[in-house]
Amino acid sequence: MIKQNGITLLVILSFFVDLKGAEIDESELALHHFMQGEFLMNQGNYALAVLEFQDAVDLDPNAATIHVSLADAYRKLGKIKRSENHLKIAIELDPDEIEAQEMLAEIFIKKKDYNAAKIVFEKLHDIDANNLDYIFALADLARIQKNWELAISYYIEAYNTNSIAINGLEQALQIAIATNDFLKAEEICNYFLKEDSDNSKILLTLKDLSLFNENYEAAIKAINKLEEINGNSPELSIQKSAIFEKLEDQKQAIDVLLQSFENDSNNIDILNSLVNLFIDQKNIEQAVMYNEKILSIFPDDPRGYVNTAIIAMSNKNPDKAILSLSQHSDKFSSNFTIQYLLGTAYYQIKDYINAKIYLLNALKIFPQSKNARHNLALIYDTISEWEKSDNIYMELINDDSTDAQAYNNYAYSLVERGINITFALELAKNAVRLEPKSAAYLDTLGWIYYKLSSHEEALKYIRESLSIDPENATIREHFDQIIKDKANTNTPKLHQVEN
Repeated sequence: MIKQNGITLLVILSFFVDLKGAEIDESELALHHFMQGEFLMNQGNYALAVLEFQDAVDLDPNAATIHVSLADAYRKLGKIKRSENHLKIAIELDPDEIEAQEMLAEIFIKKKDYNAAKIVFEKLHDIDANNLDYIFALADLARIQKNWELAISYYIEAYNTNSIAINGLEQALQIAIATNDFLKAEEICNYFLKEDSDNSKILLTLKDLSLFNENYEAAIKAINKLEEINGNSPELSIQKSAIFEKLEDQKQAIDVLLQSFENDSNNIDILNSLVNLFIDQKNIEQAVMYNEKILSIFPDDPRGYVNTAIIAMSNKNPDKAILSLSQHSDKFSSNFTIQYLLGTAYYQIKDYINAKIYLLNALKIFPQSKNARHNLALIYDTISEWEKSDNIYMELINDDSTDAQAYNNYAYSLVERGINITFALELAKNAVRLEPKSAAYLDTLGWIYYKLSSHEEALKYIRESLSIDPENATIREHFDQIIKDKANTNTPKLHQVEN
């Protein structure tokens, strides 16, 4: 970025202008020293160049050009402080002295005085707003100082100043993605596509970003463009179908998969997506039909058996789910979903021994599964192994302080056991704070207040719970019990009169 000093007609003329008030013989002598210094600089003899420039400065201390050359010589000799001083003098003499400011900024960067360098480059940018070097320098400084938003804005400014600066967009995109600024990253991708609308790599990135940002229309457009460039693919069809489902356009979601199925009727990913979509739409007949194709064509793939179990359980037929899965559980012993579904199905038929076995198997495969841990805690609670259930609830809460279900279930377990009621109250309050419209959580909180003999508070929460789920038998029982006890408490006792 720093320009090399050289003898040009412009420098010589400006030098004579600087010396307009001096005697002609002094100006000739100063010019002689200046030119000698430049010659020595070009020869790499910086020490002697300093002496010549210093003589020139003595003859005319107000010539900014001489101070710049002297600063350059000192800089190359490693005398940074002296170089910095002469650059500041040059800038004071001529605030628009570009070379001095560039050299000073470079010194600040080497000293890691990034704030000072930033100030200098901002001044240079004000002088020449279209200079890409200055814009990139400001962007790089912002990145060094981890001012990511500012860095991105400068890189985009560089591109907007001159579209050949595409590398600025690359830097901006990397920063935006690395700092999870996905909205900005999506915006930057659109800049790329203005230059190259057929860039598949950018289109794929834009698709993923748009999906994350829930900008589904943009994601559809990106997929359509990718299909236009590269042709249809099962992966893109599945994604497009999922987007239409998010947009609640069920017909389009199905049509996209059916079109892909016509192109490749033996693709298990398409078949499985169709089954899951029909299950979600409660079109069980179609789900079963396509799942039978999976079972027939891909007997060694666990997805067909998983789908059979999910369909059975959605029809409240856990026995059929167990029948579908149990005969294949050993074959798929390392498949989390099969082990988890078996455990859940056994739990639903109250076979807690087998439920524990399969849920523990599932947790060995995927220890982080919240659903498996919740179900296991419920089983331990049901069979009175409370130390184990309490430990699981505490682990769930410690792992995720927003797990409202863990707070609620632990609280209800404690109040039903009649222990640690005050602690149970705090747990229940957390559950309601996290999900204030949950009928079950409001019921738990009301029931705890009842156990604490706070009938008014209890009724407040139980009534709200009933307003959300008026058909729930447990909530209704709690409400009736509280009303009954409240009535008995308020009924005055009659004193018997002795005969």
